[in-house]
Amino acid sequence: MDQMRSSRPDSLATLDAPPPSSPTQSAELAHCGSCGRYIGPYDRCPYCGARTARRLALGMVKVAAVALATLGLALLWVLTQTVEIPSISIHEASSLMNFGYVRLSGRVVRGPTYDAESGYLGFWLADETGEAYVSAYRDVTDDLLGRDVVPAVGDEVSVAGTLRIREDHVALTLNVADHLTLRRPEPIPLKAGEVTILDEGMRVRLAGEVRRVYEPYEGLMLITLGDESGEIVVAVDEEATALTGSLPEPDVGQGIEIEGAVSLYHATPQVVPASVADVALLPASVVTATLPAPVLSALGPELVGKVVSVGGRVVWLEGIQGGVKATLDDSTAQVTLLVWDDVYHSLPAPTELDVGAEVEIIGKVSIYEGELEIIPEEAKDIVIRVPAEAPLWAEIAGLGPDDAGRLVRVRGVLREPEGFSAGVKVLVDDGSGSLQLLFWSSLYEDLSPEPHSGQQVEVIGIVNVYRDELELIPRSPYDWRVRPPDD
Repeated sequence: MDQMRSSRPDSLATLDAPPPSSPTQSAELAHCGSCGRYIGPYDRCPYCGARTARRLALGMVKVAAVALATLGLALLWVLTQTVEIPSISIHEASSLMNFGYVRLSGRVVRGPTYDAESGYLGFWLADETGEAYVSAYRDVTDDLLGRDVVPAVGDEVSVAGTLRIREDHVALTLNVADHLTLRRPEPIPLKAGEVTILDEGMRVRLAGEVRRVYEPYEGLMLITLGDESGEIVVAVDEEATALTGSLPEPDVGQGIEIEGAVSLYHATPQVVPASVADVALLPASVVTATLPAPVLSALGPELVGKVVSVGGRVVWLEGIQGGVKATLDDSTAQVTLLVWDDVYHSLPAPTELDVGAEVEIIGKVSIYEGELEIIPEEAKDIVIRVPAEAPLWAEIAGLGPDDAGRLVRVRGVLREPEGFSAGVKVLVDDGSGSLQLLFWSSLYEDLSPEPHSGQQVEVIGIVNVYRDELELIPRSPYDWRVRPPDD
């Protein structure tokens, strides 16, 4: 029986044990060190009772893995705090750096773009080598607004973020509000007439009175600030009010103090405040000087930007885009008088400002294409001492080549308008004859209502002769009136 028992294979040792890769590895991993039998996960041999060496528990492996990962993250955080973010110039940014984390430094050269709904904020940064567009999204933008750190034109900015190389420009995404720092330079006190294109980007402080307030389009308010040296435009856009609050609408003649950066609009200096808090409206007007009334021959380039009082007789008037331009004559010289539409419409009797009117003007001296101009800012700056007489009515049949250059009024019924390369032509018939009306394109676009066949109209214009044919050329939209059918 003993022989038979000893000759039978040991079921625990032979049937349950997988073949080891080597005797040494098998003994070390799952075999009793005393009897050599397979014992699996047991710490004590179930055959001979011998204890085996305890193996490392799975829980200990997990703890060690977590500890090692935590240590790695801690070391990574230490490196991010101690390793400096590389600073580069905008010109150095290349496609090889795409998605790299870098720092750019420079000056803000364009006002910020802000969308309150999405929380998007963007601005243009420039250094000596180029420009880059910096953007931030809602969480970062909210953090910047909470800290009152909003870049504006003229600010010196250092910003770090993810670099993106676009086809036509360099872009940087600000991921952490702490990675943007800015310094707003102290403003330099100047007079309005002292600001030039050489001051672009410089922060200035100005004081004067409000000469004009207007909105060329929704979302942009322009305030003309004037003092004894001249005038300058202050531009407050909707981004500034959305980021920093609403601006009370100033009244003409009210005192105003402004801090802002000088920017250029079509090569003309203007001032852009960083915040509405930089625009201070005063309860009383700041006293500004108007130069005594000089003769027109005394006006010259040295007076550009200054406010003068002049007088004379209107000897010519024509329409321009956005207003009318007249020629003022005082017998010593002739100067252009430029009246914008908003000022012209505010006159008590606009048609009295025409050829033959005797006027006194307070306005700013300007120069355009080498020609001196006087520009009144308000209707009260135009005093009509002797109003212009309305042009005489003329029968079309009574007009001839000798009337070329005359300013006349005609009335009649329109035929079908006909376009040509420079504008629109249309015949008007008053029963005695017909006459060609010529509207240049720039004028035709401003006519209201638009000419069409069958209209009864009254038209003022200059008689002209072209290829032996008479034509009448209106000067401005104010020379055009459509009569109601029962008029």
